[in-house]
Amino acid sequence: MKVVIVCAFDTYFDRVKLLKEYYKKEDVIVSSSDFSHRKKKKIHNEISDLDINVKEYKKNLSIDRLISHYQFSKSVYNELIAIQPDLIHALVPPNSLSKYLSLYKEKYNVKLIFDIIDLWPETLPVGNIKNIFPITLWKNIRDKYLERADIIFTECELFQEVLRKKGNLKYHTLYWSRKERPLETSYKFSKNKRSFCYLGSINNIIDLDLIVQFLKECNKKIDTTLHIIGNGEEKQTLISRLSAEHITVIDHQEVYSQIEKQKIFDQCDYALNIMKPTVVVGLTMKSLDYMCAGIPLINTIQGDTYKLCAQEEIGHNVNKDNIQEIINEIIHEDEEDMSFKREKIKSIYLETFTDTVFFETLDKAGVLHD
Repeated sequence: MKVVIVCAFDTYFDRVKLLKEYYKKEDVIVSSSDFSHRKKKKIHNEISDLDINVKEYKKNLSIDRLISHYQFSKSVYNELIAIQPDLIHALVPPNSLSKYLSLYKEKYNVKLIFDIIDLWPETLPVGNIKNIFPITLWKNIRDKYLERADIIFTECELFQEVLRKKGNLKYHTLYWSRKERPLETSYKFSKNKRSFCYLGSINNIIDLDLIVQFLKECNKKIDTTLHIIGNGEEKQTLISRLSAEHITVIDHQEVYSQIEKQKIFDQCDYALNIMKPTVVVGLTMKSLDYMCAGIPLINTIQGDTYKLCAQEEIGHNVNKDNIQEIINEIIHEDEEDMSFKREKIKSIYLETFTDTVFFETLDKAGVLHD
């Protein structure tokens, strides 16, 4: 069987790698854009077998980006005509991809799987603009064609709720997953200080105001430090604002090694999993790193992650109205409390977010069955 995996963004290549491994017994082709959304430059990634030439863009919210996505979707359609696959597994967005691949399925009777890894415009930090024409047209293109697929995965349960597809048997939750397993840790609890970490890009969807306010209030009651692993256009702004509040910031830059990241996580009591409230997402990729490392969450992410923190006690759900309450809980926690949370969050990771569970979910959905 000939399988084509379609992914426009290098941001999601970790998921593509797992999919390629799952389909390894088949004749697999990965088609991707030749432009890096993350680096904003032309690339070739070794995981891609077929690079699609697209227009470059500099801003995430721009006409150039929409044109680039349209070019990608249309070009993929044309390449598929030559490849003649039996199965297409496509990561959506771009929203236009759902249209072109649905049209391809209609004409060539191929098995089509949509894998929704983001919701546009719902997850974009643009306020009420997302409910105004022509932004609504962008959303409607996706919604009109999604149902034409044979199987639809969403990267979290929240997306099914937003799409109003909860309970629809065609939809399945396929969580972000990792091959990594938890390492041995050397965390040492201290009752006299609290250390937090932030992993990933610090950009326009991160709630800097909440982070600063939370750490500022925490620092009033106990010695507080923030460890940063990553970069992003708003990183220096965050560091400057925290420094002005006399909060210690340790900038580790970008770290990719699991072993090296674990050394940093072991210095921290909690991990910040904080985005703006307008961002619609149920699970962040960074949260998998946190869980695998056994570090509890300070969380604003709604849906799936909110429920995990509330029901499984793997962290605290924070908002601008309960900062003092959460800080009081944190500063009165003891070594036994922290040990429980760290072991619990690792067990949640192993039960829900490993490659083994990822492959089992694909099997249960009948991906390779008629």
